[in-house]
Amino acid sequence: MNKKLLAAFGVLALSGAALAGPTDNSLVLGTSQQPTALDPFVNNQAISAEVNSWIHGGLTYFDFKGELQPDLAAEVPTEANGGVKLTKNASGDVTAQTIRWNLRPNIKWSDGRPITVEDFKLAYEIFGDERLPVSSRDNYPKSFKVLDNNSFELTYDPPYLFAVAAPSYVSNYTPPAHIIRPIWERAKGLTAGKSKEQQIEIMQKEFLANKFFTAAGGPIVTSGAFKFQRWARDQSWTLVRNPNYWNNNPTSVDRIIYKYFSKTETLQVNVLAGQVDATSSVGLVASATTVATLRNSSKGIYDVFTPKAALWEHWDINQFDETVPEVADLQLQDKRTRQALLFAIDRDTVADDLRGGTAKPTNNFVNSVASVYSEAGLTKYNYNPERAKQLLAALGWKAGSDGILERNVGGRTVKFVLEYVTTAGNAVRERDQQFYKDNLKKVGIDVKFNNAPSSVVFDDAFIAQASTGKWKGIFQFAYVQAPIIEDLSTYYCEDASSKTIKDNVPTKDNGFAGQNIGGWCNAAYDKLWDQARREFDPVARKKLLAEAQKIWNEELPAIPLYERTDLYTARKGLRNYTWNAATRYPSNLGWQIGWAQKGQKEIIPMK
Repeated sequence: MNKKLLAAFGVLALSGAALAGPTDNSLVLGTSQQPTALDPFVNNQAISAEVNSWIHGGLTYFDFKGELQPDLAAEVPTEANGGVKLTKNASGDVTAQTIRWNLRPNIKWSDGRPITVEDFKLAYEIFGDERLPVSSRDNYPKSFKVLDNNSFELTYDPPYLFAVAAPSYVSNYTPPAHIIRPIWERAKGLTAGKSKEQQIEIMQKEFLANKFFTAAGGPIVTSGAFKFQRWARDQSWTLVRNPNYWNNNPTSVDRIIYKYFSKTETLQVNVLAGQVDATSSVGLVASATTVATLRNSSKGIYDVFTPKAALWEHWDINQFDETVPEVADLQLQDKRTRQALLFAIDRDTVADDLRGGTAKPTNNFVNSVASVYSEAGLTKYNYNPERAKQLLAALGWKAGSDGILERNVGGRTVKFVLEYVTTAGNAVRERDQQFYKDNLKKVGIDVKFNNAPSSVVFDDAFIAQASTGKWKGIFQFAYVQAPIIEDLSTYYCEDASSKTIKDNVPTKDNGFAGQNIGGWCNAAYDKLWDQARREFDPVARKKLLAEAQKIWNEELPAIPLYERTDLYTARKGLRNYTWNAATRYPSNLGWQIGWAQKGQKEIIPMK
């Protein structure tokens, strides 16, 4: 690495010298994203999920083998131990289920207060409030029943097959009631007598923007292996070991310091210069050049890993033609337009050349490692610009004098100029953009970039507000999937059986809640997912989900690009800092991470 280049980025080449990490038992992590906030209720940033996993314990967790293990729960509920009770009709079909959760005895918050059922009850209440834009209320429990201070029951009616494996509404990131309840009650009190729109605004300002969740204050009381200490906006944030965590590991690291670099190239330079011990799961992006550079420069100082982490890179597409004029003008709500976009781009070249085999093109949104993944009946959208031109011509587009497609709309000449959003500073995605822009230009589509930092584009005020035109065309990012749970809920629209919410599409009317950010709705898909999520027979469920995948592949509510290989580095001597498609973030097993020099044994194979 050129020394002038290192100096330009404000770093110092260490020539293999060790950081303070093993010396003071700290861990310095480099990341290319920073959280907009650390509230556990509506924030859907990957970096927020990673950080929250260090500091918040869940009822259960997936170990590295993909097996469910108890964390704050005393055991994983099953039919055998009496924790799961199924209600069946005369035909033997499951119509409802009740899950009993018993908490581990003597678990405590980081401030020493007991963790009780009241904390989980508050989580149920908050997630169920329709004035909060939670990412999804799909499979929300019908009822919460307190049994005693350490036990409660959740009833799912209709049933949900993965209610034990993914009890997210009461499990992950449960709030400390003794801290959050007063904040919550005050916010609710201020909504009295207000319109629904005013109530949503009050909840945003008085609850979600409370300093407890932000850089100004931070979540100082937590239940996980670590607790929050300090957050310097645009620079770093620090976590320290939680001595009150039930599974406290004396050989784990004492302190975790995240260093934020707005550009992935800057992060890479700091890795090469030895300024970080490891990179976050939201850090470097795999490409042939990046992987080769890191491996050639490691020199026994750090290891380079490329795990298959169930990352799905895609374009979400704005389809709100009734509220966003640009969508109607470009006919993005028409599946033929979306099909044309996919035929127009050369994903194989991106995967093979630009990303050097670290990505695999896909025609599906279900990860290929999932047991329900199906290719039966799917269209393979291979690079075919002529087919793209045919589809666009059928929609009335003709080449203008400058070669850009245009059509007449009510006496206006509309040019096909497509807004393209992704995370600014992500060098690999920005390179993708340039390549795909050239592809689209060949079929007559012009592209206008509208990139912004991750803290902007992944804020709910942006990503969840396609219906207001915050983004008007395509938005490239990656979803982290949990293939074990077989969840196809992201693109459902309306849930007719739900007692709490009717749609999964973020709009002003529902406080911009929901995961279906592009606004695609398909009744047949909704019906199949509704049937599949309550189908306990694996063969029947797989058949239903295969049909849902065929509909998705035909309609293309989003443009599938490729399944990505993840990329991270870890300094030699760091033990158990790894992840895969089951664990998803290294922080999910954070109490096992430590330095060999401090006595930490290898529990998880580093791959």
